[in-house]
Amino acid sequence: MVSNVVCARFLGATRFGELAIVLATTNLFTTLLASGLGMTATRFVAEYRNSDPRRAGTVIGLSWVTSIVVGAATAVFVILFAPWLSRGILGAAGLAGAVSLGAVVMFFAALNGSQVGALSGLEAFSLVALGNLVRGIAIIVFVTAGAAWDGVSGALLGYIVVGLATAVFYQLAIRRKCASAGIAISYRFTRRDLRMFSQFTLPVLVAAISFTPAAWWSNVLLANHSGFSEAGVFGAIVHWQMFILFFTNAISNIGLPMLSNLRAERNSARYRKCLAVNFMLTTAPAVIIGVVVAVFARPIMHMYGPGFEHGAAGLVLISFASVLTAINTPVGHVLWSLDATTSAVLLALVRGGALVLAAYAFADKGATGLAGAYVIMGVVQTIANIPFLVWLLRRKLTPVAAREEVAVA
Repeated sequence: MVSNVVCARFLGATRFGELAIVLATTNLFTTLLASGLGMTATRFVAEYRNSDPRRAGTVIGLSWVTSIVVGAATAVFVILFAPWLSRGILGAAGLAGAVSLGAVVMFFAALNGSQVGALSGLEAFSLVALGNLVRGIAIIVFVTAGAAWDGVSGALLGYIVVGLATAVFYQLAIRRKCASAGIAISYRFTRRDLRMFSQFTLPVLVAAISFTPAAWWSNVLLANHSGFSEAGVFGAIVHWQMFILFFTNAISNIGLPMLSNLRAERNSARYRKCLAVNFMLTTAPAVIIGVVVAVFARPIMHMYGPGFEHGAAGLVLISFASVLTAINTPVGHVLWSLDATTSAVLLALVRGGALVLAAYAFADKGATGLAGAYVIMGVVQTIANIPFLVWLLRRKLTPVAAREEVAVA
């Protein structure tokens, strides 16, 4: 947050909007890569770390190698098509160099996503937290210095340095944790291991494809309809959404590995209890912080400079949308831990479709209009998710006592 405020002051609304749209474009590819590989590592390392340490080591090695290969290939693809992306999609031919730098940022983000997934599967949450601290300090130092030195390109160079430093830290942390847990990282893969990735990673990827491009396209619509200055205002607003969801996302990293581990133990009572606690811990902080942010929306946007002050109404709307996001976060953990992959994809399609339709309707209303589109998406998502979650738990989780009675009968 400190870095973003300082960068906005250095760059102004329009150039900050250019930085925001470049990061949104590279985040499109980052999410597609990191979500599948990171969640796969979390899901299966958590499931096998106690029962089959050898296979847990294979999952860690496979996710690491895959993230390097796929991340590098995607980065090269983005660099090759950077002129077309900047000119034909973003409507700014001068951003080709920035998009190319963003591709390198994307590579390290994808790599770190798989590494955080492995650490989360090992329940090494203190190491994940320490890695976030390293990343946060590095962003303040290098991204703000880069923005002051060379504008948008300098800020992106700063993000590259941050990504490299974080990647080195996480790799050392994984090796240390595996050594203490008696898990040998393996780079020898069998067809069974590859089949596991195809059966789980691909559905996660499809779910990401179902929503992530919608979020990216909504930003492009805003830039094309209302200009890069409004994209810059919305970029500042979205960073506060990340702030509101800070504790939600931190606790979210715990949810999937714990639920997956409990699912492996086949303890439905503990599973439900863990889910209930997860709901409370992900939602309550978002509500408290969201209310505070909404109340102080005007002075917050004033910090960014004169070109951002009119975004206060959008910040109020995004605060409400963030609370809806927090409510729906544990639903994803249940879907993936219970292997409801098809349902996860369909619900992601509903979420993405709602955002795109709302963005087309309100993109010409500037940053506040797009924030309103996020509220509409959150309402639709909640209406679809919560009833389905109740049905899925009743169908998938049979109490232990009931199973024993059936077995005796």
